[in-house]
Amino acid sequence: MINFKTIFSIFILLIFNLVVFGQTAQSQSKSNDIFSSIQEKEQDQGDVLIFQDIRVNELVSNHIEQNKRKGGVSGYRIRIYSNLGNTARDQSQVTKAKFYELFPEIPIYREYDSPYFKVYVGDFRSKIDAMADFKRIKRYFPSAFIVPDKINYPSLEDK
Repeated sequence: MINFKTIFSIFILLIFNLVVFGQTAQSQSKSNDIFSSIQEKEQDQGDVLIFQDIRVNELVSNHIEQNKRKGGVSGYRIRIYSNLGNTARDQSQVTKAKFYELFPEIPIYREYDSPYFKVYVGDFRSKIDAMADFKRIKRYFPSAFIVPDKINYPSLEDK
């Protein structure tokens, strides 16, 4: 039979592990927390202090996790190529390469939506945002047009 000291030792080790790993997970989630990144002091900038209930952080974290599972946010892209046929695959690759030479700063997405090969560019939150790049792109790709699509999340560091 197992004696009391053995059971007590196992119980203490279990509690110790929960405390240690719980603090590690909490510190990792805080480093990715939007509120923590806002409060980080940068050179030659003022201090930002946020006083709020911890439940606000939990709600925002839950919202972020739900959005990650969705795989994007509603927005717009510009379709510069769509075709089917024997040469469509090669043509879509050529179109992608040509676009990259002209506009290396704009992200490019090549998709196969049976039986069409399509090339989309950009991640725009609104149609108005897409219009500025659309006017430039239309000069080189006359068949381009703006389409609603799921877009990648904008980076917080770019703002």
